[in-house]
Amino acid sequence: MRECYNIWMNDQDDESINELEVFLPKGSTRCTQDFSKFLNEFRSHTDFFFFVCQLVGQVDQTRIAAAKALMPGAQSEDERRRYQKSIDEPNLVLKKLQKHSKILSQNLTNGIVNSFQRYFSSIIQSAALKKPVILSSSQTIKFDDILKFTKHKDLVSFIVDRKINELSYGGLTDMEKYFDERLGIKMFNDNNERGLLRLFVEARNINVHNGGVVNEIFAGRVGKVEKFPYKIGDLLRFDLDDLVSLSSNAMKVAVGIDVAVSAKFKLRCQTHTAWQVNGKTR
Repeated sequence: MRECYNIWMNDQDDESINELEVFLPKGSTRCTQDFSKFLNEFRSHTDFFFFVCQLVGQVDQTRIAAAKALMPGAQSEDERRRYQKSIDEPNLVLKKLQKHSKILSQNLTNGIVNSFQRYFSSIIQSAALKKPVILSSSQTIKFDDILKFTKHKDLVSFIVDRKINELSYGGLTDMEKYFDERLGIKMFNDNNERGLLRLFVEARNINVHNGGVVNEIFAGRVGKVEKFPYKIGDLLRFDLDDLVSLSSNAMKVAVGIDVAVSAKFKLRCQTHTAWQVNGKTR
């Protein structure tokens, strides 16, 4: 497994990877249903990423084992050379995977950030159902739009979704401001958390809208982030250590948000495991 990661990371040394485990709360952790859904999505994206790396590594191992087993029964010199060539190229499939590292990196980035933003939206909806005043603003809603809904919950969801879409254009700064001013909750414990999540969110944005190429908008929003150098015009690519760090930070921020919002707005909490058993319970 680790050998596969090293190939994916351009043959870096084993010692360069200090921690391969992405931070995940335990199943016994109490949380909202919104967070439980986010945790499921988060795990799906990270598990699939590591599964692909592991599977490819196993393919190479099986290929080599088969070549060694068949070598004694080779019927010709050409057949023997083919087996030997397979044995002499132990990382053949892994190196092919390396050619797709950009796609793997972008898919994991996009998947986790999208899941985080869906959580961001859903936890605001849950808070707004408890205290609708947090949705108050100077913006107007068309009467026709209001008439589309027969349930208060659906109208709240519509208003929140519209606001989240608006905030997404302003980047993480506007999202943080909304949390601070409307919910009275701080999204981050420190500037390091803020900087890493902003980088992650904006990386997703340029992946989707600019093919992963760093532009002026990205640079203006992200600024300098320690250990994450980039230049305008370059393709932004995260290696495995980067992805572990950014993913773990996003999860930790979400944990903090869930604890604070659930306590302030008295949202129902139970263990993540319990939510899985009875997922429809709120």
